[in-house]
Order: sequence, then C-alpha cells, then structure tokens
Amino acid sequence: MARSLKYGTAAYEKSSPTLLSLQPQAVKNVEVKAAEAEQWQAMRGHLEGRLSMLYQWRNSWWYQNWSTLAQYILPRRSIWLTQSTGGLPSPNNMTRGAPLNTAIKDPTATFAVRVCAAGMMSGLASVSRKWYKVVPTVKNMEIDEEARKWLDEVEERTSTVLAGSNFYNAFAQECEDLVVFGTAPCIIYEDDRDIIRCYNPAVGEYYLASGATLRVDVLNRMFVMTISQIVDFFTLEKCPEDIQALWRQKGTALEIEKVIAHSIEPNFDIEGCPKLPGNFTWREIYWVYATGSRTPLSQRGFVEQPFTAARWATQSNDAYGRSPGMDINPDNIQLQVMTVRLSEGIEKQMRPPLLADITLKNQPSSILPGQVTYVSNLGPGSGMRSIYDVNPDVRGLAGLIEQIQTRIKVGLFNDLFLMLEQAPNAKMTAYEVAQKVQEKLQVLGPVIENIITESLKPKLKRIFGIMTRKGMIPEAPESMRGVGVDIEFISMLSLAQKASSTGGLERIAGLIGNLVGIYPDARYLLNQDAFIREFNDLLANPEKILRGPEEVAALIDQEAQRQQQAQRQDAIERGVQTADVAASAANTLANTEVGAGQSALGQLFGGMGA
Repeated sequence: MARSLKYGTAAYEKSSPTLLSLQPQAVKNVEVKAAEAEQWQAMRGHLEGRLSMLYQWRNSWWYQNWSTLAQYILPRRSIWLTQSTGGLPSPNNMTRGAPLNTAIKDPTATFAVRVCAAGMMSGLASVSRKWYKVVPTVKNMEIDEEARKWLDEVEERTSTVLAGSNFYNAFAQECEDLVVFGTAPCIIYEDDRDIIRCYNPAVGEYYLASGATLRVDVLNRMFVMTISQIVDFFTLEKCPEDIQALWRQKGTALEIEKVIAHSIEPNFDIEGCPKLPGNFTWREIYWVYATGSRTPLSQRGFVEQPFTAARWATQSNDAYGRSPGMDINPDNIQLQVMTVRLSEGIEKQMRPPLLADITLKNQPSSILPGQVTYVSNLGPGSGMRSIYDVNPDVRGLAGLIEQIQTRIKVGLFNDLFLMLEQAPNAKMTAYEVAQKVQEKLQVLGPVIENIITESLKPKLKRIFGIMTRKGMIPEAPESMRGVGVDIEFISMLSLAQKASSTGGLERIAGLIGNLVGIYPDARYLLNQDAFIREFNDLLANPEKILRGPEEVAALIDQEAQRQQQAQRQDAIERGVQTADVAASAANTLANTEVGAGQSALGQLFGGMGA
C-alpha cells in the first residue's frame, strides 16, 4: 500500500514535540496506484465489517454491566459511556469537564475499589520489591556461575526498562479496570525515549474477540484524536487530504477531533488484499473511521502479540471477563438508595413539612430558630404545625447501611488487603497472620493465575523481545546456548500461593526427623540437597545464596581430608603420649630400690632374663 513505512516499524514510536515540530506545512501528495487503492478498500471493508459485528457482541456488556458499574463506582473511567452516541465515540462534544459522579451518594464502593486495586498491584508487580526472575526453561537445570550472572544481568536490565517507562502506572490502571469491569487490555509499543510505552484503552473504547484456545487474539478500538495528535502520531505524510488541509489552517483547526479506528488481529489473507509480507504473526492498522481515504494512517506487523487482555474471570468463549464489581453492584445501588432515604429522614426531623393557616399565604413567615411569625386572629387551628409526626428509625437505617458497606468491602477483598488495619487490637502471631492470609488468598488463586497468564507473562515476553531487537540483552554464555529462558513470578501473592507447598516440605522433614529415633535408616530417605534447593526456590530466595553442586562436592572432599588428617595427627599424638608414659614408668622403676642394692627395674629385667 502507498506511503507506508517498513512493516515492522511505525511513526508513533518516535512521537514527541520534536517530531511534531519537524512536520512541514504541507506535503506533496503521492499518487496512489489503483491496485493499492483496491487492496485498501478490500481491507477496510473487512475491518469495518468485523468492527461492526464486534460492536453488536459487546452491546450486552455495555448496556447491562459497564454503564451501571461506571455510573455507581468508577465514573472517571467512563468517558465513552457518558459522552458517546449509541456506544460510539462522539467527537467535538466539548463536555469533557462535565460532572460524572452525580449518581454516587455513598462512595464506599469507589474507595474499596482503590484498596483492592492497590493490593492487587502491589501484591503482583510491586515497584519496591522484586516480583519476577528469569530462569532456564529446563526445570531444575544446574547452571554455572557465568550463567547465573547472565540471568541476573537480564533481570537487572529488564527491571531498569520497566522502572524507566510507564509500565507500573499502566498496570495500576489495569488492576482498577479489572476489579470494576472484569477486563483490562493494555497495548505495548516500542518507544524511542523510554524503550517501551504502555497504553490502557478506556472501557467502551475497545472491542475484543477470542480465538479457538479462548485467548483474546483480536483488539479493535474506536476513539477520538485531535488534528495535532493525528499528525504527531502518524506524521503529516500519512494523513488523508482533509486532515492535511486542517493542519495547514492551524489555529482552531488543530483541536478539531476525528474518529480513529484501530485493529490488531492475526495476519491472515483477505480476499482482494494479501497479508503483510514477512514472518509477522500479527498485523495492526489505523485508519480514519467511515471516510473515503485511499490509504490507512498506519499499518505494520508484529512478531509477538503487541497487546494483552487480562480478565478477572471468564466463562466459555466470552471475550470479556466478569468482575467482583459486578458482584457487589446490587449492594452498591441499594447503598445509594438507603443513603438518600436516611438523609431524607434526618432532614424531615430537622425541617419537617409544615401545615399553615390559609391566612398566612403570601405573608412573611419563618421557621428559623428564634424567629416569630405574626398572624391576626390566632385561634386553635391557626398558625403552623407539622403535617405529620416524623419519627424515622434512623438508628436502624444506619445499621443497615453499615451492613451493606461491610458486604461491599468484603466483596472487594478489603478484609484481605487491610486485615491488620481492620483488627488493630487483635493479638496474632506471625504464623497466625500467615495462615489467615493463605486462607483468604485461596479465593484469589484463580484470579492471580489469570492475571499472570493473560497479562504479566505476555507483557514481559513482549518487552524482552523489544529489548532483544534493540540489542539490550547481553549475549548468552556457552552453558545457556540453545536453552530458552522463562519467567518465574515471586511476588507476594504468587509466593502466598506456594505457601502450602513449603508447609508440605516442612511436615515431611519433621516426620523423617521423628522416625529416625525408632527407624535410623529413615535419615537416608531425604535427599538433603534437592530438599534445600526446592525449599529455597519456593521461597523465591536468590539462587546465588546456595553453593553449586560442584562447589558443595569440593567442600565435602576438603572436609573429609581434614578429618583424615586430624585422625592421623590424633594417632601420632596418642603414640607420643604412650611413649612418654612408658619412659616415666621406667624411670620410676629404675629409682625404686627393692633391697640388696637392686632396683625394681633391674629386678624386672633380671627376672625376664631368667
């Protein structure tokens, strides 16, 4: 197709004010060949047709779940729910600053979502502690010192890239979207300044589809961009003529919005348009939606999947996930109603509706404390009084509201992430705390596996691929040639899942220790080296704190040699001591007189001679 970059690169990898300042006032239009225009028309027909069908599949999620969740829990992530027409983005509506949270009377659910999202983020991918390590794909492979140093270096460089980009900010937003909406896609692009750049599509902006293995393999989007953003993201040369004309005008024209469509899908053939050439598994295309442009804004291919789509929980072949936000939303809606009713009851006690004599109509009156209302011919039925006695059960309503708030917090796992805060006076040992955390984490076990499988692991593989292409991964040592690397997760939540395994190891070691007293040969059952290494691995301690098998064998040999030398030295010392004792005894016998001028020693040897 015309005016395209290399299929493996894109202009938006370099997007910046510098790139925008280099854009010319106008560009010479490149003639588009008829064949290329026909191919793009075939491709656009496929893309917009599929986008339309994905829109229909998403409608039930949009209208029956996401809109209510956004309205009552997370309105600031609902720009497409509150500022769109029929679920499609509406450009140039000028209502971005409109209030969005007017339906929320009690923000308990919103605050509880923050706790849950922060707990998930810090428990799975904390900025302050190590949460993954690079390991050989061969389980229990014995690696030498050089290989260990190389793995540590790869981890260090990858961690530097993560910390220097917006990875952690993007993952924090992903966790919040997961808790509320159950689905959270993230796009990872290469970036000239920060190596990688992550993008979190807003709910309502994206459309997903899953493949035969039930993994999400299609991401489509519709969103708005201003003329200035379009030129910066795609370059002026790639823009259609109407956008180029607005760029030439400058001024107010730069802030006019256009609807942009975006598709990432497997790179297969389309009738009338072949797939992208090369070994690309995925293709990505941007275009101005529903216009007659003769070329796309951008098209490129990817070797690895450039996006992830984490889901809290799934069913069958659903492309979208279900969330705890959906579980607590009925309680949350009831909470809003009860909060309003409680406020009304209290207000009616403080400012009851009044019944007044007709003569007071259009006359000065006041119900403020200390104020007097004067009327003529004040009689028994004249003046003001309450229409009815207002005596709502305020305490009962407040108790019911507290119960609902507690259910919402439990449904959003606040009792797990704020366990110690919610029981400040409880006396628990460290072991009891660990047991309680492990018990509660069993509920989150499947969710943790989903996030690791669908989000964190693909992200790290994508980033590792980007770093490899940029020459940021050092050459592997000889012992690692032909051996792939894998990711092992050692975050707090991941380790908590492994706690049951460490408990099993401790119990078998204790059992063997108890049996040795009555069955001495039991000590030979435990492979101490394998036991310690497996335990260390489950605790996610660095491998380098344990000596390698060769070094251990050398130390055992040295210890055996020291013991043999000590035994020889001991034997020599015992022989010297025996000789000393014998010499002392002989001296004593020689100096002992037994009569007739003869010593005991002489008598002894004389007797022996006889």
